[in-house]
Amino acid sequence: MKTIILGGGSVGSQIAQQLIDDKVDVVLIEEDPEKARILSNRLDCTVLNQQGNSLDALRRAGCASADVFVAVTGSDEVNMVACGLVSSEFPQPRKIARIRSINYSEATLSSRKFLGIDAIVNPEIEASRELIQSIEHGAMSDVILFSHSELQIRNLPVPRGAKIIGASMKDAFLEIDVTFLVAAIYRDDNYVIPDGNTDIRENDILYIVGKRDGLDEVFRAFGKHRQQLDKVVIVGGGKAGILIAEHLLGYSRNPLQDRSWLQRLKTSFRQKHVVLVERDARKCKNLAQRFPEALVVNADISEEGVFTEENLTNSDLVLAVTDNQELNIVTALSARSLGIPRSAVLVNNTNYAAICSRLEIDTVTSVKQAVINSVLYNIKRSGAQSVHSLFDGRLEVLEFRVEAGSRLAGRPLRAVRFPQDTLLLAVSRGEDHWIPGGDYIPQGNDTVVIIGKREHADTLQALFVAAP
Repeated sequence: MKTIILGGGSVGSQIAQQLIDDKVDVVLIEEDPEKARILSNRLDCTVLNQQGNSLDALRRAGCASADVFVAVTGSDEVNMVACGLVSSEFPQPRKIARIRSINYSEATLSSRKFLGIDAIVNPEIEASRELIQSIEHGAMSDVILFSHSELQIRNLPVPRGAKIIGASMKDAFLEIDVTFLVAAIYRDDNYVIPDGNTDIRENDILYIVGKRDGLDEVFRAFGKHRQQLDKVVIVGGGKAGILIAEHLLGYSRNPLQDRSWLQRLKTSFRQKHVVLVERDARKCKNLAQRFPEALVVNADISEEGVFTEENLTNSDLVLAVTDNQELNIVTALSARSLGIPRSAVLVNNTNYAAICSRLEIDTVTSVKQAVINSVLYNIKRSGAQSVHSLFDGRLEVLEFRVEAGSRLAGRPLRAVRFPQDTLLLAVSRGEDHWIPGGDYIPQGNDTVVIIGKREHADTLQALFVAAP
């Protein structure tokens, strides 16, 4: 597969690196000469120092033979024009564009493609979707859901002084009478794919797999109980805050959010009491007109005493979604210090996610990582049905359908040789969903969820596809 990426910023370069590790032929177009020079030295791919919205650059990059074209520059207009040029001149590539303006994104709601773009990725929509997903599961942790499996993944920081510290994986959870699996451990800025002899250490963050009720029981065993989130405070009246408020108040949802997991969440929807805190008076006026059911507070959340003065200390959840990630983190910590049981934050830096988890902030969503996950999902959707990156893309969680006649079909799991640091997490067969053991024999049309190193994605996919 050949992929052309326009824009060598933090998102474009990380997408390029992950695809290169997957043995994808990548060409990166970057207009800034210094940035292009650095990327050329760092990435094992062709880097063109040209403007991406010119036909000459697109031809030199090889758009005529490309499978995918991804536009992730910092300009919506450049991304759209580039995709329009590719659409008009090179019909083959699938075109994916990052577009920040929600008005532009809504143009896809027309019956025809907008400027020939096949998939629009909007940072605020992607990040809001992940936060909503967490809220609907109690805002106790981050949540990863899958297209065809009822099982899910949540992250659980090991509490300080927990009894399981020092215990092996096979002995640590004997008192918890539910079925679940520890898929990975984040430890010392690295990851571990555990086996039964792996010990648990202080400051570990466990990524656990199971059904919703079972994982609730695991969290309860560590003193974290699910509770009703009736009063929600949203700090920040920007795009993300508006999208989340629309969902919580039961407004009609943007069709860009209509993925299968959201359809399932609708059945458990319950309208909440929403408070919006925004320091810009003009934004407050617009918010009050847009959400008459909500309480809109014009205040600077960084000022001492705002939670008390505005009677917010009796809230169930604080969502800090301003454009200032440091302010979001401080706001969440202030809320927890006042006894508010749940907190969630929006950040840009993916490295903040683990730090926030250890600071007992329940849910952390990285805008950058949400965009990368969405772009990779759209690039790889022909093979894996879902794609989720963990630990800055060092691990990927993939969902595959087993094809009859594939190398995996009809063989016990213990007889299959998987790449190192690979673990099969979940199986779906019709209405049945379970965590498999070594005796599991994959059948055609089974859907499996698997975690492994990103460089092994093609090797894993080959196990599930029938030989031609």
